Formats: sequence, structure tokens, C-alpha cells
Amino acid sequence: METLGLLTGVYSVILVISPCPSNYVTWYKNCYRLVSEPKTWEEAEAACVKEGGHLASVDMSYDQAFISGAIQQGNTDAWIGLRRKADGDTYQWSDGWPVFYTHWGPGEPTNHKGEGCVSMHGRSHFIQGTWNDTACEVTKPYLCKITFGNHLCNNQ
Repeated sequence: METLGLLTGVYSVILVISPCPSNYVTWYKNCYRLVSEPKTWEEAEAACVKEGGHLASVDMSYDQAFISGAIQQGNTDAWIGLRRKADGDTYQWSDGWPVFYTHWGPGEPTNHKGEGCVSMHGRSHFIQGTWNDTACEVTKPYLCKITFGNHLCNNQ
């Protein structure tokens, strides 16, 4: 009868727990989710707030690159959290972050009457990743952003 030796070893398992809800992607202290169901800007912002966040704000160029890449996963433009203020001359982020960075497409913002909400061009557009002011009542996919520690699902 032959006896087989048994090799035993110690294996370490590293469990990485994301601070984001399961349907979000983590990027630099934030959680992002591209939602393909089209909504108006207001409806999209309300849906993001319900999940503990806001429509995505773009703080710097590296955020622009990441967010543009996320939106390119879809086939069309998507809402971000920038909107013209009531004074009609300036813009603000829905999460209250100051507007330090912009990435407008050529000739944008046009500030046409009725246009005041901002979307990012998707990959179907030749100037993908650039921003466009458009009518807030148009329905589009949207990108939610939750900052770590600010969402309702902290203990997931």
C-alpha cells in the first residue's frame, strides 16, 4: 500500500471591502454609477440623492478623465451635476462643490434660452467627453457620485 504525503501551507486571504454600494465603482474617495435609464436632469439628481449622492461633479482633470471613461461605456450623452444658476451667468455643482474646472465642447456653453443643465458627450459624439449645456427636460442617462462617508450604505 502506498501512502501519499499531505502538503499543508498557510495561505493569507486579503479581503478588500469597498466603501461603495455594490453597484458603484470606486475612484479616488468617491463612488460612481452610470445609470442607463434616461431621466430629466431634476429626476436624475433626485435619484442620486435618494442613494446618498448627487449627479457627478468634476473637480479636476483626472476626475474628468475617469468620468469621461465611465460615460463612454454607454452609447450616448449623460447628465453630470453642473447646472446654470438662476442669475443665468454662472454654473454650480449640485453637490455644492465650487466650479474650479470645466471641459466645455467647442462653442459651449451656448446659453440658449431653456438650456441650463450640463451633459457630457458620450462615445457616439465626435467630441466625446466634452460638456454641453442643454435643456433640463431632455431625458438622458446619468452618472451618480457618492463621496465616501456620505452615502446611506456605509455599513455594507
